[in-house]
Amino acid sequence: MSFESGKVYQNRYNDEYTWVILEENKFQFRITGDSMKYGRFGGKDGTMDWNDLGMFDPSGGPYVSVGDAIDGKKIVRIYMKENDIYAVTE
Repeated sequence: MSFESGKVYQNRYNDEYTWVILEENKFQFRITGDSMKYGRFGGKDGTMDWNDLGMFDPSGGPYVSVGDAIDGKKIVRIYMKENDIYAVTE
C-alpha cells in the first residue's frame, strides 16, 4: 500500500487517519476513534519487538507493513513509542 503524508484517509469505520511528517524520513501515524485499541500488531520473524514491528492493523484498517510506502519511499521500520506508531522510510 502507498500513502501520502498529510493526506487524510478514512477507514471502513469512518475513523480518519494520516501520516504526519516529523523529519525527512520519519512519520507519525495518527488516527481518530478507537481503531488502535482493537488493532493487531506483528513482529518480524516470529518475534515481537515494539521497537521493530513488521506490521500493524487498526480495526477497520489500514493494514500497514514494512515494504509499504509513504510519499513514494519504502517503509523500512515501524515502531511504537508511548502508544504512538512511527514509520521510518528509505
